[in-house]
Amino acid sequence: MKNYADRELYRLLMDLVRIPSVSPSSERENEIAHFIYDTLAELPYFRENPSDLRLLPLEGDALKRHLVFAIVRAPRKTPDTVIVAGHMDVVSTQACGSLAPWAFEPEEYTKRIGSTDISPEARRDLETGEWLFGRGLSDMKSGVAVGLQMLMDAARDPASLDANLAALVVPDEENNSSGMLSASSYLARFQREEGLRYLACVELEPTFATGDEAKPSIYLGSIGKINSFFFCAGKETHVGEYYEGFCAAPIISNINLMLDGNPEYADSLFGKAYPPFGCMRQMDLRREYSATIMTRAFAFYSYLTATKLPGQILSELKDIAAEALRRSIEQYTANASVFSEMCGFAASPRKWTPTVLSFGELSEMAKAALGDGFDKFIQETLAGVPEGFDERSRAAALVEAMVDICAIPGPMAVVGFLPPWYPHRANLGANRGEKIVGRVASEAAVEAKERFGESLEIRPFFEGVSDLSYCGFQGDSSEMDLFAENMPGWGRPYRLPKEALAELDIPILNLGALGMDAHKNTERINLPYAMDVFPELLRFVVRRIVEENR
Repeated sequence: MKNYADRELYRLLMDLVRIPSVSPSSERENEIAHFIYDTLAELPYFRENPSDLRLLPLEGDALKRHLVFAIVRAPRKTPDTVIVAGHMDVVSTQACGSLAPWAFEPEEYTKRIGSTDISPEARRDLETGEWLFGRGLSDMKSGVAVGLQMLMDAARDPASLDANLAALVVPDEENNSSGMLSASSYLARFQREEGLRYLACVELEPTFATGDEAKPSIYLGSIGKINSFFFCAGKETHVGEYYEGFCAAPIISNINLMLDGNPEYADSLFGKAYPPFGCMRQMDLRREYSATIMTRAFAFYSYLTATKLPGQILSELKDIAAEALRRSIEQYTANASVFSEMCGFAASPRKWTPTVLSFGELSEMAKAALGDGFDKFIQETLAGVPEGFDERSRAAALVEAMVDICAIPGPMAVVGFLPPWYPHRANLGANRGEKIVGRVASEAAVEAKERFGESLEIRPFFEGVSDLSYCGFQGDSSEMDLFAENMPGWGRPYRLPKEALAELDIPILNLGALGMDAHKNTERINLPYAMDVFPELLRFVVRRIVEENR
C-alpha cells in the first residue's frame, strides 16, 4: 500500500485520532477543540484575520464545551458561503476489549487486531493492507481531517476561492447533539448579523452501509429520529387479591406487541421504507419489593422518520395506547370471569374506564392543580432524581409525579417524546438550493467514475442520523412547539433552538470517507479512498456548488 506518512492530511488525521475525545467529556472534547483552533491559528490568514476563527461555547452546557467555526473569505466580498462540517467526539473504546489501550493509535491497533476474533469481512479488508483500523477513524475524524485540510489550503491561497469557505466542527454528536444545536443558533446569528448566505452545508460523515451496499456514497438528506415514550399505570392491590387491582404489565406488553418492529408503522419516501419503532428500554418504576402487583411501567422507543412529524406520530401513539388498554381490560375481564367460576362463586369482574393522555394534556392538568407552584414542582421533582439518571429516566420520574399530583386513576397511559430529536431533512427539490445540490451530487458520481473508477452511490438519506438535521426545519414550526409541549423537562436542559431552525434553510449534502463498522471494534477506513479520492471529490462538490449559485 502507498505510504501516506509524509502527507499533511495523514499527520493531521493521526493527531486528531490520538486525542481520545470520547463524549461526553469536558476535558477531552475541549482538548480536541483547542487543538483544532490552535492548528488553524498558526496560519497567516487567521493571524491577520483573527475574528474569522472562533472558539464558541455551547449554550447552557454543563461541561463547558466548545465548537470551532472558521471561515476563509474570498477576495471578492460576497455573502456566499459553503460550510464543511463534522463532529470531533467519538464513542467509547469498550467494544475494543483487550485492544482498547491502542484504539487511538491506528497503526498499532491495525497491527494487533488480526490476532483477535473479527468478522470475515473485516479480516478480508485487513489482509488487503488498504484499511486502517481504530476508534474515530471512520466516525468521523477522517471527514474532519479532510474538511480542515481543505480549509487550511484555502487559507494559504484565498485567491483560489470564488465564495467563502467555512469549517464547523462540533462536540457531542454521539449523545444529544448539543454541539450542533448550539451551532444552529450561531449560524442563524451569523446569517442575520454578518449577512452570510449559506449555499450548502456538506457534512463529512462516512459511508453508512454494510455488506454489498458498502460502496462510497453521497447522501442528499439525513434520516430523522424521534424518541417516544409510554407511561402506563394500573391499580394497586395485594397479589392475593389480584383481581381487585389492575396490573400495568399487560398494558406495556400489548404496546410492545403492537409496536416493536411492526412494519405497518415504517415511514417511507421515494419508494424506500425505513426501520419502524424499536423498543430501546422498558422498566418497572417500582423502587422496592412488596407483595403489590406491578402498577407502573415506562418504555421508550426510537423511530426513524422520512416524512412524519410530531403531530402525526403523537396521534398514532395515543391510538396505540388506547388499543393496548382495550386489549388489557378485555383480557382482565375474561380472566377474572374464568377465575370466579373456578372458585365456585359468581362475582362480576370490576369495571375499568381507561384514560389516555398526551404529556401536554397531563401537563395542563398539573398546571391547573398546582397553579403558581407548577414551575417549582417541576424543578424540585427533577432535582430529586438520583444522580446518574439520564434524561429518559428523569422524564419518567416527572411523568409519574404529575400523574400522582393529578390523581389520575388507572388503568391509564401517557404518551410523549424524549430527547434527542433529529428532524429529517429530505431533498424534495423544493427550492433552487436543493435542486443545485441534487445536480452536483449527480455530477460527483460521474466525476468519481471517470476520474477515479469509483462507483459513487447517490442515496436519499444518510441513515445513521447526523447533525444535518439542524440546518433548518422541514415543516411548520408548530410541529417543534408540539414536540416541546410533549417532552417532559423541556429546557432542563434539552431544548431545540426553534427560532434558529425556523430561520435557517441550508441545502445539505453528506460526503465522507469509505468507512465500515462505526462504533465497533473493527471500525476502519479505506485509506487510499480517504487520502486520494475523497478530498478531490469534496473539492469538486464545493466548487460546483459555488459555480451553480453564480
